[in-house]
Amino acid sequence: MMVRRLEKIEKEMGYCDIKLEKERRLRKQASYLQAESSALERVIRLYESSVVGLGQLPFEKVAQQVTMERARVDKGRAEEGPFSSRAKEDFISAGVLEMVRDEREILLREQESIEIKLSSFSGFGKKRSVLEEERNLALRNLAPAHSSKMRKVTDEFKKIEELWNSLTEDAINLDEGLFYLSRNVDYIKSSRAFLITAKGSFDIESWVEEGYSSDLFRHSNIGRSKEMIDGANRNLKLAQKELCCVVNIKLRTDGFEPILVHFLDGLFQDIFLDGRLGRSIAVVEKALSQSKKFLTQIRQRRETLHSKLVRTERTRAQLFQRLGGERRGRVSAN
Repeated sequence: MMVRRLEKIEKEMGYCDIKLEKERRLRKQASYLQAESSALERVIRLYESSVVGLGQLPFEKVAQQVTMERARVDKGRAEEGPFSSRAKEDFISAGVLEMVRDEREILLREQESIEIKLSSFSGFGKKRSVLEEERNLALRNLAPAHSSKMRKVTDEFKKIEELWNSLTEDAINLDEGLFYLSRNVDYIKSSRAFLITAKGSFDIESWVEEGYSSDLFRHSNIGRSKEMIDGANRNLKLAQKELCCVVNIKLRTDGFEPILVHFLDGLFQDIFLDGRLGRSIAVVEKALSQSKKFLTQIRQRRETLHSKLVRTERTRAQLFQRLGGERRGRVSAN
């Protein structure tokens, strides 16, 4: 009778542990999104202070000034002078600001959704404490020899249950992260394809002289390429939101960053320094290579985690049987 009572308490405590683990991870995600939103807000303020619309940028003047500045440097060197440096800052600002605003709105909505979920995770810490007291009382009511044995097994089960909960949540986070990373790669592939298409028909002299500047990022393959990069960045942020929660597998995310500013930098130089689409394509191709490598790395880590989870599940089932219960499945906490 007392063993069945202990089994019921362990089941209820396990459910509380699942909820508490989910709550910890949701809070970490909310913290990550808050930090990202604040960083984007600073970027917006920085660019808003100097930005003008792309259609208002004096591209013909920029082209003339860049040509004059290049003529003043050594032959064969394509360098930026002070005018082109300022013009490039305006160009990047005009290309970044709208998308940064949209990205911040998306992250804020994601944060709001998490805050709503967190509102349902209340009282489980207190409930678990009450259950732990009940378990300790039940153990004290057993015969001393039996109580000591049960307490030892219970402590072992508690450790393995905590690890199992953590590994299970890691698996969920990694699966979600992999979904977004796969989309990140797909978006960058699309960006590269649009750029290559644009390369064959990109008449820079006509574009500048005939005033196509307002259409550079609209109704063009370059515009669609930039939109794909924006989609890649968005999925990267959502993947990082999931991966920041993983605790049992070491992940290397250094050097894996959004590329929109680098893309616009390369595009400006393609237009006004080189006269061909080369640098921007190189930026996208490098990002694609890094994204593929990172996706492969996370997939490998997922396999490693799966092996750990299987071993832990086996040990957990054995310990639960020693407690007198039957092997149980994971209680749904949705």
